[in-house]
Amino acid sequence: MHARPGKFRLLTLAALAASLPTLLAPSQPALAQDDKPVTKKSASNEPPPFDPKTAEDGGLGMPSPYDKFVALDQVLSKAHVNWRQYFSKTKVDVDVDEITETKVALPTLLGFRISDGVMAIKAHDAELLNKCASDIEAMAKKLGVGDTELARAKKIRSAANAGEWLKVFMELGFLQQDIMKTLDKAENKTQGTLVIVGGWLQGARYVTSVIKDNYSPETSNYLREPMLVGALLAKLQTLPADTQKSPIVEKMVSALTEIKGIVDIKLDGSIPADKVDRVKSLASEVVTVALASSKK
Repeated sequence: MHARPGKFRLLTLAALAASLPTLLAPSQPALAQDDKPVTKKSASNEPPPFDPKTAEDGGLGMPSPYDKFVALDQVLSKAHVNWRQYFSKTKVDVDVDEITETKVALPTLLGFRISDGVMAIKAHDAELLNKCASDIEAMAKKLGVGDTELARAKKIRSAANAGEWLKVFMELGFLQQDIMKTLDKAENKTQGTLVIVGGWLQGARYVTSVIKDNYSPETSNYLREPMLVGALLAKLQTLPADTQKSPIVEKMVSALTEIKGIVDIKLDGSIPADKVDRVKSLASEVVTVALASSKK
């Protein structure tokens, strides 16, 4: 979670996409027009310190697992993580035409496929990314998202085929943002929440798979985000009563409740290997229920 005076917002794929060029650029001092390093602003020009009492909730966007992928790549550089293999083992196979339950299952599966798209980018697999982009577009259309909001899907496929992976990453982030603009409308809030929770759970499956296979107390700490899990639970609890009775939502609530207890550790703490595996199992149980419910 990133905080600033007045507002706080959870890090989303779109936010990562906007900041990635800066994150990837080599660090160097800023230069003024005379090529001299810019001096640090005086204390009087610094923004006021963050006051939690004045903070406002800036909304919950769908968190992206990509920041964890990058971090794991760095710490596991000697292990040479085979991201394409993890994609193949973990992706959710769906036939959009066969999805008949559109109220709960469809938006949940859309969230899964958005996370699959992020992993396809990390795996640098154009064929898999094209399939994800097509599924995301088709599922979003079923949810009422218009062609204008889905225009970036074609750009994603084109950039992937050209091997322009930074552009693919940015376009997928903005496509997600465009989709969520429709799903954030009052009449679509339920679907938007399910996309967000589904996306996080599928991302958790990928991250826990990598951590489990390369376990250390340090890598397990990447799962530490109890505030985010708590925010996802709070969103589910605002859904209409009949939606909360859905087998998918009931499984989401029970899974996230247990996961929150597992990942609520100290800043320098760690999660035992068996608990990492438990997080993966809980997220996978939601996937199983969602797939089984999609054709009812």
